[in-house]
Amino acid sequence: MAQDMQVKYVVAYTIDVDWGGEIETVSEITVAPGYARFNGKLNPKRWIFRIFGGERGMLKVPGTENVMGYSAKRKTYWITPSGEFPLFADKDWERKSKEKTEEKEKTEEISITTETEEKETSESEEQNFFIELTKAIFKDDTATPQIERVAGDGIEIVNGFRTNKWTSTISTESNKLVIEEWMVDELPLRDSLYSYLSALIESDTVENFNMPKFSSHDFIKRVDSTYAFEPSNESIVLAKLLVDSDNGWIQSASFEIRELYTVPFDASSFSIPEEYERIEIEEEEPDLGGKDKEAD
Repeated sequence: MAQDMQVKYVVAYTIDVDWGGEIETVSEITVAPGYARFNGKLNPKRWIFRIFGGERGMLKVPGTENVMGYSAKRKTYWITPSGEFPLFADKDWERKSKEKTEEKEKTEEISITTETEEKETSESEEQNFFIELTKAIFKDDTATPQIERVAGDGIEIVNGFRTNKWTSTISTESNKLVIEEWMVDELPLRDSLYSYLSALIESDTVENFNMPKFSSHDFIKRVDSTYAFEPSNESIVLAKLLVDSDNGWIQSASFEIRELYTVPFDASSFSIPEEYERIEIEEEEPDLGGKDKEAD
């Protein structure tokens, strides 16, 4: 990427759940040599859940090892040391989550036995809750799910991308999943974006940028591990999931790349609005005697 250019990448992820209706999450990543910014928006469609909506973000402070987080809803921002994920550093959630994780790890160390299925679960499955959806839908179904994959006719233009479409169906008489996917051969601009992110931010933080995605491979492998796919390195530009089952807590879901392009470098893309107020984040103190000091 040229020094005077920056790349913008916008993805949208929508899920329609029985108890909460449709919830949309939009993530925007902008990078340039030495600069990086992430901005996320949560948009619940039902008004009763809009209190949980909002816009948050984080950016790499140029020329330093620090990362800055901000809340557009509260018009505040804060600085955290390099290596930390500051998106919710103004909340107690991260501290409480860490405490629960540490407590769980200690319990597991004392425990003599572990579940065999947990050992055999792959890392990708642990990070993808859609696998659990598949298990739930076909859990009590005694019939063997039938699998069908159909290629689309010709090229379809999706958000400016020239894509090939695949439609996969997994079904029994009682339950049915339909996964539609629009794919491209490669996304070199996105690859460049992630390479710049990796050079600027800790790898664990970069992984947090990745929203859960689903593909027909995930669903099909769950119901038939022997199913043979033709070798492919295609990337998904748009995917839609439709669920026809009384067992599924999801009615539908979708993932799409809405924008991916370069524009001339603009330093204002990597700055906090002047009206935002800086707040101080209390750093976690070392564990003394097994107890951490609670945040105010």
